Amino acid sequence: MMKQLKIAILGAFAVTLAGIGSLPASAQTVYCTNCSSETTQLLNLIRLIEQLTTQNNHYQLAVTNTQPFNTLQWGSGSNNVISVNALLAGSGAPSFANPGGAGQYNNYNGYLSTPANSTQAAANYQRWSTNTNTSVSAALQAGNLQSSQMTGNETTTINNLKSQAQSAQGNLQALQAIAQIGILNAQMLQSLRQSVLTGTSVNANGIQTQSDKTTAQQAAWRNFLTTQNTVPTSGGQRF
Repeated sequence: MMKQLKIAILGAFAVTLAGIGSLPASAQTVYCTNCSSETTQLLNLIRLIEQLTTQNNHYQLAVTNTQPFNTLQWGSGSNNVISVNALLAGSGAPSFANPGGAGQYNNYNGYLSTPANSTQAAANYQRWSTNTNTSVSAALQAGNLQSSQMTGNETTTINNLKSQAQSAQGNLQALQAIAQIGILNAQMLQSLRQSVLTGTSVNANGIQTQSDKTTAQQAAWRNFLTTQNTVPTSGGQRF
């Protein structure tokens, strides 16, 4: 619209100059008394139109750069971590999410001071088996839950971020897309650290279970050796 108005003004100005050139000399002298002022006014109007056009472009650019996204894609990484921790804590197996289970293990001096009878020994073997199976089962369930989270809401969030990044207009939307991607990366690092902790818990539980079993067996063997009556070697009947 501004461009068309500018062209119309220039055309009118050209027609005016052409008309001045076709008039008689006397008419030109009378008509051109204010020619210089009219020309100046037309030039000033053209400059004003140019300034208004420039200012309008700046305004439109400012509006574009300050236009935010209607919705943001923050994902649910924190809730995913909490749900996995809750699963591990509720499994009953010793893990980073359920550290109280570590008290189930004894030490060598403890097994020496309170020798286990057959019933207690059977209970210990049952406990070791249960802890190992529960720990492995909980780790597999946690892995399955994390896998469903990755193929579910995480994938949805990533796809939405791709769309926003491709359609971002202006500085604000570009910054918002970068911020969302940064938060998503932090959430994924948390999930990765949680996976490492889960694997560490399974390994630690297996090592500790095996160590506890070996310690109990060594203590039982030592108690057996030290509590046997000495067989007499003299005073027996000769045959």
